[in-house]
Amino acid sequence: MKKVISVLVCLAMAATCVLAFAGCSNNSEDLTYDIVMITDGGTVNDGAYNESAWNGVTSYAEQVNADAAEGEEITYRYYQPPVAEGETLSAETAIQYIDLAVEKGAKYIVLPTDVFEVPVYETARQYSDVNFLLVDGMPHAADDDTDAYIENVMTVSYNTLQSGFLAGYDAVISGNTKLGYFGSVNSDTSSSYGAGFVQGAQYAADQLGIPVTMDYADYDSPILDYDYDFTLTANYEKIDENNHKIFVVQVENGTGSGTYTEGQNVTIKADPAPEGKVFDHWEYKSNTDGVKDSKVNISSETESEMNLLVEECDCTLTAVYADAPSTTYPVTVYNADGSVYSTQYIMAGESCNVVAPAAQSGMVFDHWEISTDEEGAIEDVNARDTLVNVTDTTQGITLTPVYVENGAPTFDVTVVTGEGGNGESTGSGSYVTGDVVSVSAAVPQEGYIFSHWSTSDRDGFSTDIVMENEYFPSTTYTMVNRYQAVVEKMYDEGVSVVYAGGNPECNVVSDATWNYSYDKLAIGAENWQASWDHYITTTIKDYGIAVEACLSDFRGGYTYTGDCSNKAIYLNNVTEENQQAYDEVYGALASGAIRVTGVAPGADVRLVVDSNCFTLDYWIVQGDPVVYNTISAE
Repeated sequence: MKKVISVLVCLAMAATCVLAFAGCSNNSEDLTYDIVMITDGGTVNDGAYNESAWNGVTSYAEQVNADAAEGEEITYRYYQPPVAEGETLSAETAIQYIDLAVEKGAKYIVLPTDVFEVPVYETARQYSDVNFLLVDGMPHAADDDTDAYIENVMTVSYNTLQSGFLAGYDAVISGNTKLGYFGSVNSDTSSSYGAGFVQGAQYAADQLGIPVTMDYADYDSPILDYDYDFTLTANYEKIDENNHKIFVVQVENGTGSGTYTEGQNVTIKADPAPEGKVFDHWEYKSNTDGVKDSKVNISSETESEMNLLVEECDCTLTAVYADAPSTTYPVTVYNADGSVYSTQYIMAGESCNVVAPAAQSGMVFDHWEISTDEEGAIEDVNARDTLVNVTDTTQGITLTPVYVENGAPTFDVTVVTGEGGNGESTGSGSYVTGDVVSVSAAVPQEGYIFSHWSTSDRDGFSTDIVMENEYFPSTTYTMVNRYQAVVEKMYDEGVSVVYAGGNPECNVVSDATWNYSYDKLAIGAENWQASWDHYITTTIKDYGIAVEACLSDFRGGYTYTGDCSNKAIYLNNVTEENQQAYDEVYGALASGAIRVTGVAPGADVRLVVDSNCFTLDYWIVQGDPVVYNTISAE
């Protein structure tokens, strides 16, 4: 059974794909293809997985066609689905291309990378006469990660234990004696890379008889011995009495008060209107003798939020409220404990912005519980910062935020007032990546002026947080993940090379190297990292070798394992002086003379350490003593 593909989708497919085939037809609509590869949205010259897989398809087809009789050559092509920058191929789009490949007569459909795990699960049984080859993934349902073995689907996996072993071995024989590993407890692949890396480094240390140490950290471990939290400080400086270009701004019924230098552009915002009132206008006056009120330079008298250009005088700005032309209704946000966090009074037909209080440590905002079920009352019930729409039938809306425990680390931020500040600065809380956080500095003490915001972690280092404007007392920043700090701490403590262990955040290793000179390097775990700066080598998974082997001997329901025995894994860069030693170890892995012990995700990697030359510094909160495993097995 073939699904109907829209003309528009087909046109897009035709525009984004390249074909290679033997035998031609005068009508392209009549062409059929024995083998179709669908990329993950990348090109077949991406220098990574798509290119490697396509090389396997072309190599297999060319070998078959070299011996084929005229007119019996196999035909082949690839499709490159359109994927927006920064996004991944959706299951829906992937299925459309699978449908098209079947429609074009495909006998084999090659699917590189795990983005096709769900699409192949949902289509393979429907197209039981088509053979599917899923590379580096396992079929599973969208709502269930359980691997499915399907009789017309052959899969390819890779021995990442051996890959990690090669990386660890090469790192040590290259002269590195203090190594680092950046891993994830929630990734099977990362755990295997890490266990292999430990054992490869240990093997080299024993072989050379030299002391080697390794810092090992899983960034998402609940027992990680690293504090992601940081302090955000509002800093002040004393006013130079001879500086006549500093002015005091006083805001009544609003925010924005402070001491500013001439030329600063300050955001002034009125407080929410009291019950029965609405914001009407701003009153402003100069507090400097001899300077007229008209010199107070505001962007709008009638907008509740406006800008003040500081110049020529001290001033007072007052938000003025008028009687509302109709009834106002409260919109109340509660804290999780039931106390009132904020209340705004809004007329029917108007909207207001609501923001949930910051979460407690280890928790993350999940959704709002709202007192009305009227459609459209809230724009996004799952957004921490959203709009509430008030109508005559939604009087007295209340909202309570619901928080849940977060699987990934949350980042606790403590906002403090530095010397020269008067009162509490706001913005403390627990946040996750992507949260937009508002902070406000306390007003300065007499004789001081706000200077800037600064950040520091528990080790005294600044963080990667970028303020919208670090020189404004009231500003925002977008929370970024703090995982790079783990790698930077390793480098700061003397680690010379870190293995980016094939996990969702592995790119932070590369980001960290840019903050150091070239003596701080990395080892890549993904093909696309092979050409990156600061990477001394990368563990390669050769899709091409696996694809060619599987097309030559297709076995549905079977998993082909790429390892050293079939040369489907290797390091992309080995120095000439290390080549002989590398080749000997590679051969021992291929023959089984060296066997690498696996470690389950989240299990204690110290279990694979058995050496007088190798020391593992496992970044976990110490618990019961570990019993070391001295038996080597796959």
